[in-house]
Amino acid sequence: MSEAEEVQASRTLARSAAGIKQLRQAVESQNLRLEPEAGKQLREALEDQMSTVDEWLKRAAGLTGNAPLGQNPVGQAMAVKFATRAQGGENSFTDVLTQYRAVVEEARDAIVEAMRTYRDADEHAADDFRKIADAAFQNRT
Repeated sequence: MSEAEEVQASRTLARSAAGIKQLRQAVESQNLRLEPEAGKQLREALEDQMSTVDEWLKRAAGLTGNAPLGQNPVGQAMAVKFATRAQGGENSFTDVLTQYRAVVEEARDAIVEAMRTYRDADEHAADDFRKIADAAFQNRT
């Protein structure tokens, strides 16, 4: 991956994180509620994605060893470079995957909270309706 591609990927990940933060704020302010069945489908899709990323991270651990590119200085330098790309700096493969997983997890948590907000609002409305119905029934007798 070129440096320009790394920067682009990093920016895209940052925008995704910002979007999830806005989602979380909408849920916390109760401006976003999610019907449980739709939320369940989203939650499951996000959990599947998290499992996929977990698998990628396990496989990426195998990339961190130095490749056997010879005992000469160029081969050793290239082996270190490849290992660092897999796990090392801010834009390493494992670091970006870990950040991505955190964003997906935050989205999943926001969806769960939006479902809870929907259920709470629905239960509150049902309680209010029962109180109105009970009062109306008592007034008729």
